[in-house]
Amino acid sequence: MTENNITPITRIRTPYHELGADGSPTVPEWAGQRSVYRSAGRTLYLVETNALDRAQRDLNELASRGWEVRIDRADQRTASIALSRSAA
Repeated sequence: MTENNITPITRIRTPYHELGADGSPTVPEWAGQRSVYRSAGRTLYLVETNALDRAQRDLNELASRGWEVRIDRADQRTASIALSRSAA
């Protein structure tokens, strides 16, 4: 008898997948320079924007889905945004 070890596929958990339809990634138009940093048990997504007013709805949606959203404003429109969530 053959035994197959199959690892279940887990849903990808990035902010871009969260904002996309049907789990496909979407990079919003307000997102400028983007960086990703990984450490044990956590991933940090840094996003620069010059359209903070347009980003607010998406950021509120991410926060309601369990993402930690931190905004460091340079002025009314420009900001650095940090998005993170504990690994599943």
